[in-house]
Amino acid sequence: MDVERLVTTAAKAAPSWRPAAFRWLLAVVGTALLAITAYNVDFSAVRRGMMAADGRWLLVAVTANLLVQPLAALQWRALLPAAVPISWRRLLRIFAITSVANNSASSLIGHGTGVAILAKEPSVGARGALSLLVLDQVAVGVAKGAVLLTAASLLPLPVWMQRGAFVLAGTLGVVAVVALLYARPLPFARSLATLPFVRSFVAVPPARMLVGVCCALAVKCLEAGGIAAVQLAFGFSCTTVSVIYVLAATTLASLVPIIPGNLGAYEAAVFLALRHIGAAQAPAMAIAVVQHACQLLAALAPGAPLLWFPYRRAAR
Repeated sequence: MDVERLVTTAAKAAPSWRPAAFRWLLAVVGTALLAITAYNVDFSAVRRGMMAADGRWLLVAVTANLLVQPLAALQWRALLPAAVPISWRRLLRIFAITSVANNSASSLIGHGTGVAILAKEPSVGARGALSLLVLDQVAVGVAKGAVLLTAASLLPLPVWMQRGAFVLAGTLGVVAVVALLYARPLPFARSLATLPFVRSFVAVPPARMLVGVCCALAVKCLEAGGIAAVQLAFGFSCTTVSVIYVLAATTLASLVPIIPGNLGAYEAAVFLALRHIGAAQAPAMAIAVVQHACQLLAALAPGAPLLWFPYRRAAR
């Protein structure tokens, strides 16, 4: 099936952003997803953890995670062609709404939401939306690989981390091999031109890709800052090893795209990482719960009000 044709058809069939009916539908569905996420959060555990933590450091953690969104929107702007007349501010709004779907439903739904919204932009279209998704995931994959390599250089990775690293490396390897095959003048390679992800990968200027990768790495630095802040909030002995190991664990937890909001998987990854470096069970569990709460708050709060705000295409 031609993915690009499918996205184009879906974008044409979808209601325009302009009618009030579609805005209401988006708001209701998004709010329902938020309600489901809230229902599945163990607020009693979050409350107990926050009462035991230093609120000032938790504020730093939330702020660091909030800054991820404008930086991720900048990454989108860098990976889109310069000729596309869509502003960083416009992309920030779209990313914030996409983040609601990404962190209240599965990441598959979140990425699909982002592609569908971007495809409705006349300056982007289905092909541009698919290309951006691929380039974004390549940049994020490189950043995740850098985190895992850094963690492995500090301490031996546990078995479950090693397996996740192999999956990530294999995925990036497949993309690289396909791109190299396409670049060679072979009949088989030329047939790959029908795949939008191949076109986007081999056609992107190196400078744009480099900026996108740098933004993805900066996002990981912000996430590391949020992790460090939560550990300091609990008086935990925060070190480079503890921060990088937890960051590597949450990076691998995000590779499971079927769990809504990564609830459970995220906490388990943080808990296992902290236990691996010698943390006691009680503080490791408290840190895991509160850290995810800070991440979810920052990921959902900006986009939730935007679901109910009227959309004006002229607002650039």
